[in-house]
Amino acid sequence: MTDTDTALENELKRFLVLFDRLVGETTHWIEKTPAQYLEWTPPSEGGIHFGTRLRHASIKTLFVHMAAADNIWAKALRDLAPGETVPLPRDMNFFHSLLEGDFVANTRRLHQETMSVVEGYSADVLRKPIVFAGDKSSWSAMGFLWGIWGHRSYHLGNLDMLLRLRTGNAPDFFSFAGAQMA
Repeated sequence: MTDTDTALENELKRFLVLFDRLVGETTHWIEKTPAQYLEWTPPSEGGIHFGTRLRHASIKTLFVHMAAADNIWAKALRDLAPGETVPLPRDMNFFHSLLEGDFVANTRRLHQETMSVVEGYSADVLRKPIVFAGDKSSWSAMGFLWGIWGHRSYHLGNLDMLLRLRTGNAPDFFSFAGAQMA
């Protein structure tokens, strides 16, 4: 094993801890949100929307979007050939299946699958060059994992805003259930 491989494996371990904690905290927020607010969407006037692709995201659908994107992208990083394009998470059948029944349990199971996929990455996968469909930017797979983390943390800010608008408060993100981070 080369020093570069060891460095990639260590970075992957750090990513997995931080990613798992971010997902866990986000799930904790949703579990504490009163059920009557989960389908709420803010008024779309006044600039409160998510761009042209998604005009009326609810707390629930935004939460499910994060889990779906995590999983779609993790599998793409594993399965794509070097230089291929990571797709946008637009599988609406998959997305809607996660909304059915206990959506929190569905996303919890999906997160475990996502973690298993990412834990199985080799150094070759982590080094793999890919292109992101969203803006045609070039990444390594390891770099794109941090992009996945960034996507989720970006939407955590959106969830925070929606929860505060609807309920008046949101959980403290920096109160992790364990003090040891990465």
